[in-house]
Amino acid sequence: MHVALVVATMIRASVFAQPVPGSIEIGVGEGRFLGGSFQRGSNDLFDHRVEADDDILKGIWLGAQLSKRWSLEVAVRRTETHLIDPASGVFPREPTLATFIPTTVDLSGLWSFSLGSFAPYIGFGAGFMNVEADTEDAALRDVNRFSLSMALGARFYAARWIGARIDVRGRATYLGARSLGEDRGAFDRGRWFHNADLLGGVFLSFGGKPSP
Repeated sequence: MHVALVVATMIRASVFAQPVPGSIEIGVGEGRFLGGSFQRGSNDLFDHRVEADDDILKGIWLGAQLSKRWSLEVAVRRTETHLIDPASGVFPREPTLATFIPTTVDLSGLWSFSLGSFAPYIGFGAGFMNVEADTEDAALRDVNRFSLSMALGARFYAARWIGARIDVRGRATYLGARSLGEDRGAFDRGRWFHNADLLGGVFLSFGGKPSP
């Protein structure tokens, strides 16, 4: 009876646990960096397209719940991977060209709605990517580039102050472009680096006042 009562209490607490206006959220997670391509025209070192390999992603975030629907957060994510020479085929040989360590900082606005303790959200953000690559090209070595991001995810509240979260984020980072003479198409394609993040983690929520 006592065990059943404790379980029922926990279930009841989770059902009514939702984002609380005025609360602060702190979280940490791990996931997957889904790499993109540096197109021809994005740098002076490679005269062809190169790709960032997929690898492990780690991140932290700090958020503030402004209202029942809206929140604002700062997210920092870091990956250590490689730039590779893309190839085709069933078992392609893709030589490593350089170590690539992108770090992103995003300021995002998130709009969410609650279904019991489940709170899906969508968001848009802006920030920068530290494009740190072990190359001789200053355009790809420890420089910050402006980025835009779009997030889709959900929180699950195990209780009012703790929960789990999954987040999928697409990002476009502006690199500028290099002049390639009359080849304007390659010039235009070299302006942006596109990638995606998949992150899962846990969070703690402090403060705020639940709605009556």
